[in-house]
Amino acid sequence: MPPVPAIAAAVLGLIAAFVPAIFAMAAFAFSGGQLEGSAWLLLAVPVILALGLLVGAAMLLAGRSWLVLALPAALLTLLLVYGYVTGGWGAGFFGVFTVLVPLLTAVLAVLPPVRSWVAARRRPTSSLRPPG
Repeated sequence: MPPVPAIAAAVLGLIAAFVPAIFAMAAFAFSGGQLEGSAWLLLAVPVILALGLLVGAAMLLAGRSWLVLALPAALLTLLLVYGYVTGGWGAGFFGVFTVLVPLLTAVLAVLPPVRSWVAARRRPTSSLRPPG
């Protein structure tokens, strides 16, 4: 059974994946399907972040990796904070929510109990080792 912080990080990772997914859908809708030059990055970066958060949540719950969830969550947090610093903080509660969810995801995913649980799950057990 995963520790409580791992379960919380995975659930928050799934919730955090909606933020870049919504941004990607909005970017695609406003582009009218015509992505020229480097405009495709406005679609690719959020899609990659959303997929990274979804895969990371699944891998964390399976006990395979905490880093696959922590990295996209931290990157999303940094990009959101950068956007708010350079563009202004006008989003109210939704702005706080969009920053806090990936931030909490990253923090919970790197806690020592989560990392040690993943390390223990990845360590081969003695009963599975071949004789000799």
